[in-house]
Amino acid sequence: MINLEWIRTFSAIYECNNITEASKKLNLTQPGVSKHLSALENHIGKKLFERTTRKLIPTEYGKFLYQQISTPLHQLEKVENYASQRAKKVRAAITIGCTRDFFNQELRNKIYSFDMYIVTHFGSEKELIEALESDKIQLLVGIKKHNIYDHQFTFIKNEVLELISSTAIDIPIEIKNNDNQLIAWLQKQTWFVYDNDQADLKKFWKTHFNTKPKVIPRYILPSYIDIIEVLKNNAGLGVVPSQLCEEELKNNLIKRVIKSAKITEQNLFYSYKLKNSNLREINQFMEGLNKTNK
Repeated sequence: MINLEWIRTFSAIYECNNITEASKKLNLTQPGVSKHLSALENHIGKKLFERTTRKLIPTEYGKFLYQQISTPLHQLEKVENYASQRAKKVRAAITIGCTRDFFNQELRNKIYSFDMYIVTHFGSEKELIEALESDKIQLLVGIKKHNIYDHQFTFIKNEVLELISSTAIDIPIEIKNNDNQLIAWLQKQTWFVYDNDQADLKKFWKTHFNTKPKVIPRYILPSYIDIIEVLKNNAGLGVVPSQLCEEELKNNLIKRVIKSAKITEQNLFYSYKLKNSNLREINQFMEGLNKTNK
């Protein structure tokens, strides 16, 4: 088998036309270059250069051999250079958790520009919080604040909550301006909620009626997008972030139930454990997302 270093040396001599310049290019001694060339000529049984006092002139076979190896050799050098650069660069790695809603809305078109290795886990907020506590995840992204564990929170954004319904539902005109009758009517409807805690619904109810809802939800769907999709074709109500349903409202696929100057907002956060060995990666990820949001 031909030694690859003999081929490299032959190529350098061919391109430089002499031993001295080839040795500089290869960072080898002149005797070392001469030894490689002699070994290659002995192996193939052909003379590759005619020696003159000033330079080496390739023989016809030398020209033929160079044409055969030049392109593959250059391609191999590109691969080696690429691998070397990647080996020198230490890329941070992190495992994040988020809901599919947040990923689709906020991360899907952004995190691929981050110079990191990123593993993404999806789940409900409760599942993700438990995964963070058990160290299966280093960082939660787009999560509401909780008091279950001593996790750290960094604000990302706030979002406005909307009460929406299918287009088939109409509030009776005679009760629209009577909160007590409106509340009673709303509580009898079919409800789609994000989780058993009904945190979104409670927040909306508190803002608009200054009381707690007495709602028994028919369906629990831990995805705002799924709630919106269901309400496009099924009678019912739900509370979802306005940014997720703008197109559906615009195209009259769903309805805004209550039009009011009162705004219900909720905040979303990064969440992580303060005592962990991934704070550098956590900060790098947060900085990357913050840059894309500017």
